[in-house]
Amino acid sequence: MEWYNRYADKLSEVFAQAQRRIAAYPAPLNEWGLGYAAKFDPVNTDGGKDYICSLLPFWVRNLSGITEEQCSRLALANVYGMLYYFIQDDVMDDAPSGQLKESLALGNLLLLDMFAVWREMYPSASPFWSCYERYSACWADSVMNEASADYFVLDPLRTAGKAGPVKIASTGALLLTGKEKLIPELEQAVDLALVTLQMSDDWMDWRTDLAEGSYNGLIALLKAERPDGASLTEKDIETDIYVRGRLSRFVEQAVANHKRLLALGISNDIGELIDFHSFLVSQLQQAADTIADQRKRLLQGGFSFFLDGAAASQ
Repeated sequence: MEWYNRYADKLSEVFAQAQRRIAAYPAPLNEWGLGYAAKFDPVNTDGGKDYICSLLPFWVRNLSGITEEQCSRLALANVYGMLYYFIQDDVMDDAPSGQLKESLALGNLLLLDMFAVWREMYPSASPFWSCYERYSACWADSVMNEASADYFVLDPLRTAGKAGPVKIASTGALLLTGKEKLIPELEQAVDLALVTLQMSDDWMDWRTDLAEGSYNGLIALLKAERPDGASLTEKDIETDIYVRGRLSRFVEQAVANHKRLLALGISNDIGELIDFHSFLVSQLQQAADTIADQRKRLLQGGFSFFLDGAAASQ
C-alpha cells in the first residue's frame, strides 16, 4: 500500500488543518463535526478508509505537475467536500431526526470552507467551476436514477456518478498547469476506479443494502442474470454467491475495469491510482477465490464421505 503509506504524513497534516477549522465552528457543531470527520480520516485506523477522496491530488501530481502546496490545498478542499457529500448521503438515507438539523447546518459550513479554498486557486472565469457544476449534476442524477435506470447492469461506468465530485481534485490539478486536454482521459481513469470502489462496497454491504432497499450492483447483476428477473431474497443471493459461485461474474467486471485503466494513454503517469485500483480488484478476487476454494473442498469432502461409506458397506 505504498500509494497510501508514502502520503500518510501529508494526510495527517491536511486532516489536522481541516480539524482546526472545524473546531472553530459554532458550538455544538464543532464537536459534532470533529467526531464526524474522525470517522473518515484515512490515517485513523479506527475510522473509514476513503482513500481516494483525500489522496487523489497526490496520485495525479506526476501527471499534472502541480506543486506540493497546491496538492495539499486540493486535498483539503476534497476533505471538506467528502464530508459534505457524506452528510448528504446520511440525510437522504433517513438520518435520525435528532441529528437532521445538525447534519444540514454542518454540511453548509463544510461546503463554504470547500469553496473558500477553491476561490483562492481559481478565478471566476476558470472552467474549473463549470466542471464542478457538471460533476455535481452527475451526482444528483445518480442519486435519483441509478436504481430505476439500473446503472450497474446497463451502463456500469455511470455508477461512478455518486462519487463524481471527487474528480474535481484531479481536474483542478490539470487546470492549474494548463493541461486541460488531459481532462477527459483522467476523468475516465478516475471513473473506472470509482466504479470498482463502489463494487467493493457493494460486496461488503449487500446484506445491509438488501434490507434497506438500497441499490447495489452485485444484487442488480444477480437479479439481471435470472431468467425471471424476480426480486431476490437473502437466501437466493447466498445461494448464487456461495453455491453457484456467481461472485466471480461480478469480479470479472472489476478485472475488465483494470484492463481499461491500463490501456489509457496516461497510465504510465498515474501509477498510484492504478496501484490503488489493483488493490481493490485483488480484494474482490481474493473473496471470490476463497469462496470457490471452500466450495471445492466441501464437494471433495462430500465425495470422500460417499466413497468411505461405499467401502464400508462392501
